[in-house]
Amino acid sequence: MKWFTNTYKFWYELYKEIRIWWIFRKTTRNNVELLNKDELRVDWIGRVYTVVNLPEEVAGAAPQVHQAYVLQQITKYGNLMMKIGLADVVYPEIEQIKNSKSYLVILWPVFEKFELFTIIGGLLRTIFVTGALYFIYKLAVNHVDFATVSNWIANQF
Repeated sequence: MKWFTNTYKFWYELYKEIRIWWIFRKTTRNNVELLNKDELRVDWIGRVYTVVNLPEEVAGAAPQVHQAYVLQQITKYGNLMMKIGLADVVYPEIEQIKNSKSYLVILWPVFEKFELFTIIGGLLRTIFVTGALYFIYKLAVNHVDFATVSNWIANQF
């Protein structure tokens, strides 16, 4: 029965994630100047990003040292995110830029339902479940004598 409730619960969860995205996007767009002061940029969908360049002494070290250095550098953005009210929803995504000693850091909420293929899958599942329910309803209305069913149920007790 969980698959049935999850089919329709999906749309409520999607709504909540779209709402979080909308608030996040609105907040970042209203604070672009403040974010730019700390070398953070905002793209058209509201993601906050920056590039962290590794110094020579760190660039020659192991990849774990690279990650530790990048994490150390992005901790300075925590207070700024707290100030604009996004610290509790933002998560860093760290990706090395090819053929360079730099890392791209994207500060963005984690979404599970607000993705193209997840939405398409939820739509297809909803269409299937709703179609099956409609088919069962039509079958019951056209082929079941409800007086006989109610008498049978009454005789059981």
